[in-house]
Amino acid sequence: MTLFDPNAVPRIETERLVLRGWREGDLDGFAAMMADAEVARFLTSDQRPKARAEAWRDLALFVGHWALRRYGLFAVEEKVSGAFVGRVGAWQPECWVGFELGWGLARPYWSRGYAFEAARAAGDWVFAQFPLDRIVSLIHAENSNSQKLAQRLGMRVGASTIHAGMPHEVWEITRADWFRTNPRL
Repeated sequence: MTLFDPNAVPRIETERLVLRGWREGDLDGFAAMMADAEVARFLTSDQRPKARAEAWRDLALFVGHWALRRYGLFAVEEKVSGAFVGRVGAWQPECWVGFELGWGLARPYWSRGYAFEAARAAGDWVFAQFPLDRIVSLIHAENSNSQKLAQRLGMRVGASTIHAGMPHEVWEITRADWFRTNPRL
């Protein structure tokens, strides 16, 4: 029997953020984030806020994804305060649209550039770890903020689909375009 070592999740530091493995102590911040109707609108399958117990199941799902696939969504915290900011990272549950770079932040952290900073770091990690030709982001057709972030990352709409009964767009970017759009100093 192989047990998952939570220390196996890499720790990625950016200028203002830490992307790391999930801790039980993240539940308060994550549950508050998912209870916010504006956040839940595009992060839940029914566009409704989640109760704390549902947030707990999602947190456990994220940990399980790391255990089974050796990659997943990172918990994101603010360096200065240690506050829970959101979740960003790689995601590919069974029968998914592709190897996804996903993001979702608690509303107090919107419009600070944190989503771009975290998604860029997570995308760099994904391409460094996996021999992928492209990554995708599944974005609700009405989620203009995530669409703007995808554009800023250099992604383009590749297809339209229905997910959870709602219209979504599959944004995508190739490895070459990722590094051309997101050069490092």
